[in-house]
Amino acid sequence: MKTQKQIQDTLQRLLRIGGMVRGFYPNRSAVIDFVKKRRESKKLFTMLYGETYDLLGITVDSLRYYLFLSYLHSQLQETGIVVESTVLIADTAATINASSADATVVLEEGKKRLKHINEIIRVYTLPIRATLMSELFAQQNVQKFIETVQAVVADSTDIQAILQKTVLQNRIHQEDKASYKYGAEAIATALLFDLKIGPPRERFYDEAARMVATKLNQQNYKSIYLTATYPLGLDFFYFLLHPEVEEYGLTPYKASSNKLENHRIIFGRTTPERVNGLIDTSFFPKHGGLPDPVGDVIDTAKLAGFFLEKHPQNAENQAHAQELYEKFVHEPLREVFI
Repeated sequence: MKTQKQIQDTLQRLLRIGGMVRGFYPNRSAVIDFVKKRRESKKLFTMLYGETYDLLGITVDSLRYYLFLSYLHSQLQETGIVVESTVLIADTAATINASSADATVVLEEGKKRLKHINEIIRVYTLPIRATLMSELFAQQNVQKFIETVQAVVADSTDIQAILQKTVLQNRIHQEDKASYKYGAEAIATALLFDLKIGPPRERFYDEAARMVATKLNQQNYKSIYLTATYPLGLDFFYFLLHPEVEEYGLTPYKASSNKLENHRIIFGRTTPERVNGLIDTSFFPKHGGLPDPVGDVIDTAKLAGFFLEKHPQNAENQAHAQELYEKFVHEPLREVFI
């Protein structure tokens, strides 16, 4: 069993994986202290990564989250913590604004996505599980809790104002009409877990969740944010002209986010030749603090290599990124997305 000093060092190290971690909620120290206390209590520690989806398929950006969650899980387990980590496929959330006919298609896509994620878990031997939101919501106690949270959100204009910041500008009107049902369900779901992994924009969910938790007199979860998801195959001028994308990135799990599906790597759709072309024509910063879509591909491929028990070397340019992607992502998953 590791000493307290070793545990502290492990936690500090794993929260600096490559350039993947952007921030924490409420802050880094609070997250580390929370994890340490959970280890001392010997209680089960539950982690969540939740994602909705569109009909285009799974992106390499989603894979980054599956791998990060798995790496975090394995490292926490080494410190003696009993961990359970879940990828939640938000099939019911994806149907909120769909017609009945479209909803049927969306739900079927959710089942297909679950199958593919389970195959990814098998290929990389990941220590996580995947499930559908509809299965979670079928539990009576969970449904009752969701209804309670929805009532709190519907009754608070302050919470709704925060949730408005979680959506892209072109979807705000749609969310207003739905009384932020999606946001309320996202908050209720996250409050069932101890730690949530998500993109930077989810900080607003977490602030709203803190307000809900206070009103319900229960403990709020903690969060880790990965770096923003950036489109490939675009130069730096694109980010200058689209400051919202530079700040928060695209939605990692929706390939068609901002209608930039042609600038994403989508498993089963984007050919290896197209991947190479996207990497070759992407903005590749020489300094930190700037959008780095190629760096995201590199970090994802290196983590994939870790779970294949390989030891990928650091990549210094686009050619290295292409090699890592081909070896640790494309080839292992080739037959999964035929």
